[in-house]
Amino acid sequence: MREGNCVAIGWPDLGDLSWIEYKQESKDKLRQLLEEKYPGVPSAVGRARNQAFSFVTRITNGDVVLAADGATVIGIGRVNGDYVYDSSSDFPHHRPMEWLSLDEWKMREPEGLQTTVHELRRHPCNIVEAERHIQARPSGGVLLSKTGAGAVMPRLTGILGRIQSVLERKAQVILYGPPGTGKTYWAEKAACELAAYTAFGKPFDELSDQEKQTIVGTDEAKGTVRICCFHPAYGYEDFIEGYRPETVSGRVVFNLQSGVFKQVCKDAESDPNRRFYLVVDEINRGDIPRIFGELLTVLEKDKRGKAIVLPISRKVFRVPQNVFLIGTMNTADRSISLLDTALRRRFGFVELMPDSTVLRDHAISGIPLGPWFEALNRRICEYVGRDARNLQIGHSYLLQGGRPVKDFSAFKRALRDDIIPLLEEYCYEDFSALQNILGNALVDVEKQCIRHELFDEGHEENLVQALLEPCPGISTSAEALASDEGIEEEMPDDEEAEADDE
Repeated sequence: MREGNCVAIGWPDLGDLSWIEYKQESKDKLRQLLEEKYPGVPSAVGRARNQAFSFVTRITNGDVVLAADGATVIGIGRVNGDYVYDSSSDFPHHRPMEWLSLDEWKMREPEGLQTTVHELRRHPCNIVEAERHIQARPSGGVLLSKTGAGAVMPRLTGILGRIQSVLERKAQVILYGPPGTGKTYWAEKAACELAAYTAFGKPFDELSDQEKQTIVGTDEAKGTVRICCFHPAYGYEDFIEGYRPETVSGRVVFNLQSGVFKQVCKDAESDPNRRFYLVVDEINRGDIPRIFGELLTVLEKDKRGKAIVLPISRKVFRVPQNVFLIGTMNTADRSISLLDTALRRRFGFVELMPDSTVLRDHAISGIPLGPWFEALNRRICEYVGRDARNLQIGHSYLLQGGRPVKDFSAFKRALRDDIIPLLEEYCYEDFSALQNILGNALVDVEKQCIRHELFDEGHEENLVQALLEPCPGISTSAEALASDEGIEEEMPDDEEAEADDE
């Protein structure tokens, strides 16, 4: 946890718990999962359920966490990111955090000794002692990580913090999820942000134009952040090295050329005081074992700097410590379970799922975008069939310039030109399933078609009614009303919820 800048718990057989929501249905499902995966300890199932549930739902950004071995506290940190699942770890359930103190000390009044996740509330003296150790740090309580150049790297928060945490632990990460969840956006943003802090000690947005060019490059010179995209024809010669034809004096000759990754490594070796980031978009669309070749041997962080001989050039090659890979993967095309096992072990994974919160408080022509978006994805999960969770619609389809669409015409174009064609592909000409997802008014099962006339000018009211028909409750739901009034509904008191549940 110290090296990975995270707090973590076990129960690895439970798998990814990002589906858990703060409601009773999730608690019930989690209990069933525990009974199935850990049948030997039925008396402890309820207690384990509450602890895992609290870890995912009750711990929030800004909370202070004590890592303890019995009554001995061995670290204090502040949570700065959402729940992350790391399938390669024996303790796969993570919350990114910044360490505030790594002092060892004994609790004056020990509590939570036989509990994995416990809220300190019985003995205020323990909280006072924790605060004393935090304030004792000359940095004001924040531990900052050091880059290869010795520059100060702050702990990022949210999705950026999750990516940063995995890169520090693994040196390569894959962002995966359904289409439209912002994978490429977050990959590029994380690379630019981390590279900016390494090179200049400040965020990318605060850099001058000349400093930004150092990061993203120009037509004449490459920057410390580079991007490539895998596809079925992409090969080893594009990524590592290979012979390419050139015309010299009217004759075709073949010259050995470095691929994009080999070139990044050469540049990083010559400039060890900076971090270099390679973003590989659509990493799962390429033949990964063929593209990476013998590189898989030395890609792991603890094998960086180890020499191998490339089979084509017969020259020694090393992957420097200051090179980081960020891949993106669309799970609508391929599940991470189908990735090469050797590759999965060398990468960390961050899942990005549809996020209706970015659409909250926005309504168009009586359609509350957040609730409508959630209802659409629930129907996709119900009617698309196998692996439907990975075939949901991402929130970016309803964004313009990073913000929710503001007018009905933009919403209509996104629906007609992007969302509906994607759903038609998912349903494989099954118009009954498509009707269950989009509604009777929008899909004509008998004629096997979408009623495109609803998208014509002058039919806006009919289209709104057609879109609300499969989920009539959302226009009058509490969340919809809150969205119209700009009021966010509060969660029920957690203590009362737990007491009721017990």
